[in-house]
Amino acid sequence: MEVGCGEGRRLDYLTHKMGLNCSGIEPSAKAVAVAQQLGLQVSQGTADALPYESGSFDVLIFGFCLYLCDRDDLFRIAQEADRVLKASAWVIIHDFFATTPLQREYHHFEGLFSYKMDYRKLFDWHPHYTCFAHEVHPHGTMGYTDDPNEWVATSVLRKKSR
Repeated sequence: MEVGCGEGRRLDYLTHKMGLNCSGIEPSAKAVAVAQQLGLQVSQGTADALPYESGSFDVLIFGFCLYLCDRDDLFRIAQEADRVLKASAWVIIHDFFATTPLQREYHHFEGLFSYKMDYRKLFDWHPHYTCFAHEVHPHGTMGYTDDPNEWVATSVLRKKSR
């Protein structure tokens, strides 16, 4: 399951190349239409109200979407992710990263803001979640940078069975 799947490029690969049963949710009606034309199971919606039954997924991916979510919705987003995950499921977060939370004007749309933080903290504070991998790298390139404005992180967490 991918939250903020856009036009479904990652889901298309996982579904058609890897043979996995995948679903996605995306707020943009235009992107949902493109994903559905690819034969993907994508619904229009947001991360704070996932339209799936509890315990439905083995893996949940946040792929570059949390940085645009309202800060007031983060607890609800984490709660919804936890709800739809099976016991012993995985959470993969790929998003902008900062060691301390940052807010910036979003250069694509005037009047909106983007947010950078350590998004694994939404989960790994809880004893049922363990971070297995966390890697920080520059946005759009391979290698390393000391420019914190270019940091992106990929985190892999495991939800422990209760």
